[in-house]
Amino acid sequence: MIITEATYVDEAGIAFKGEIGASTDKYIPGLTKLANTIKDHGAKAILQLHHGGRQAAIYYDRGGIPIVPSKRDYSFIDYPVREITTEEILRVIKEFGAATIRAIKAGFDGVEIHGANHYLLQQFFSAYSNQRTDWYGGSPVKRMNFILDIVNEVSKVVKEFGNKNFIIGIRISQQEIHGPNFGFGWKENSELIKRLNKTDLDYIHISAMGNAIDGWKATPSDKAENFTELYAKVIDPNIKLIACGNILTVKDANEAIQVADLAAIAREALMEPEFTKKLIENKEDDIVSKISPERLNHLQWPSGLFDVIIQGEGWQGNIPKHGYVTDVPMPGDESVIQYQRH
Repeated sequence: MIITEATYVDEAGIAFKGEIGASTDKYIPGLTKLANTIKDHGAKAILQLHHGGRQAAIYYDRGGIPIVPSKRDYSFIDYPVREITTEEILRVIKEFGAATIRAIKAGFDGVEIHGANHYLLQQFFSAYSNQRTDWYGGSPVKRMNFILDIVNEVSKVVKEFGNKNFIIGIRISQQEIHGPNFGFGWKENSELIKRLNKTDLDYIHISAMGNAIDGWKATPSDKAENFTELYAKVIDPNIKLIACGNILTVKDANEAIQVADLAAIAREALMEPEFTKKLIENKEDDIVSKISPERLNHLQWPSGLFDVIIQGEGWQGNIPKHGYVTDVPMPGDESVIQYQRH
């Protein structure tokens, strides 16, 4: 199963340079080509639906003011933001549904709702960034409503326009705790998963940033069990659990599926596009799990991806350029950096 990169449902949510879109019907031909390319060799094609919220830096660069659940101190962002209105919230929910219809028309086998990594859905669930006092904030339960309303909207349009095998997934973060700033921990996430259990979801994808040495095995400060183990306890058996983060070898993947149903590879898929093929053909020893100048010659990375991966290309001094994510290193990328510098 191949899950695409983040795909914006609203131009006000564009966070990355080169981010693909599903916000209007004009994108259906390109999305169709993408879906067909993924499915050509038998893979399931999943379109990841995304809204950057306060992280929509490219939208700002293009003249817009990114939205947030509620206004507070965002001094860590170098551009202005504004509080989203109730009318706009309802429109964004509908936009996730409309983007799902386009995914269906384009031939995708499913969609993944991006509710992780500090983007808009996570911002609504976060006690740090959501201080609303209406239906969409004010209590832990109400902070879940934006996510749940989007999941239910997507489910509704799938029932109307899709088929019974169309896949619906959601991606959520392990936790949101940054020093004294508390968004949610494993207890709040467990309660969210219990409510998601009552929806039509097919899977829940737990996001763990790859620069964390523990990845999917990271543990909260107050438990011996890791996040994946904790969430495996509360997820409905009919909903699949995807472990993600620092899965770079067959050994890593086999270890992950002892806890979760599926193992997600991202950086590894970029370094070794034939990971699954070699695994099926019993060629595990040929699987590459480290980048190098020589390896790059065999890959067809677009220039933008190369700039993001190779540290320094996406930075201005100590500040990352808008639209770049530069804090998730590739194993072995030091060799490429040194090669480029010399």
